Amino acid sequence: MLTKKNNWKLLFDNFIENNRFKPFKWGSWDCCKFSNAVIKEMTGEDLIPKELKWKNEKEAMESIKNYGGTMSKSIAKACKAKGVTQVDKAYMQKGDLVVYKEQEELVGVTDGSKVLTPSDDMVVAKQDVNILSVWRVSNV
Repeated sequence: MLTKKNNWKLLFDNFIENNRFKPFKWGSWDCCKFSNAVIKEMTGEDLIPKELKWKNEKEAMESIKNYGGTMSKSIAKACKAKGVTQVDKAYMQKGDLVVYKEQEELVGVTDGSKVLTPSDDMVVAKQDVNILSVWRVSNV
């Protein structure tokens, strides 16, 4: 079961600050890998199962399809396997994992009001996105 470290808020802030200008790259810094990296920083553990790997968009989509069918279902499966609980989006807090929809389903983490996710050249803070689900790692 994933649990946040006592100093998770500081770890979260430092991680975002230290990685905010890192460019998007499939398989190492896409929306899934970014979100996993933030969760690993806060907990010390990966959320994404070790067997899921990809190097490009096609492989990423195949991994999602094979693991859970859709992004939403894949995130739900990974979260449930690690004891991460779904919460109502109205109660979204800093450090929560967020599945949202633009043209497709994507994942990011929230700073409490915006969804943080990688873009071509930096981590961006998105507002007014269609949030589909919110997942919370327990505190220690």
